[in-house]
Amino acid sequence: MTASADPRLLSVALPAHLEARAGSVALRAAANAPAQRIVFGLPLLVGLEPLLIWRVNTERGTKLVSLALFGWIEDRFIDEPRAELFGCTPSGVEPIAFLRDLDLDRPPEAFVLTESGTMTRVTGLRIDGPSGAPGDAPAGADAAALRAIEADGGGTAAPLAALRAAVAGGQPLRHALRALRRDADPGWMARCDGWRLLTRACWPDVEILR
Repeated sequence: MTASADPRLLSVALPAHLEARAGSVALRAAANAPAQRIVFGLPLLVGLEPLLIWRVNTERGTKLVSLALFGWIEDRFIDEPRAELFGCTPSGVEPIAFLRDLDLDRPPEAFVLTESGTMTRVTGLRIDGPSGAPGDAPAGADAAALRAIEADGGGTAAPLAALRAAVAGGQPLRHALRALRRDADPGWMARCDGWRLLTRACWPDVEILR
């Protein structure tokens, strides 16, 4: 089985308000076409390919199987270096890996699964607004992710206000999302996790339109 066909891959659908760039190729959601999926990986200390992670077994025995596991990794990579990672590389190899094997000094990587079944790395991102006019430059990847979340819709007023306040106050977006996770809609939270990862993977090549 190729990596792009593996059903265990954690992904989000490319929505209409995002344009992902893979080199010089622009990728957009097309009407009446299968949704293109975006998957995420983290660089390894050894090897040229990232690890597309679909599960983490923590040192305490908890199994994490959602996109939220990427935020957990960022928070716990020092405390739980022997947490076991399950996933594959884009070429389909499933290495034995632990948290200590990740190179978190480098950003995550995002890949779009195209209709032809190929896996193409996303290198840039444009977030559309209603007017299509150039917007202010976001003050960091978290601020850009918040703009993507706002454009995505689906969240109610209170959670969105909480995210805005947290990011404006300098709190990491992953921590603000964790505070909402118990009560917010799981589908919306998964998309929020996805947009946070996608903007980090593309930063600073992120364009915001008003």
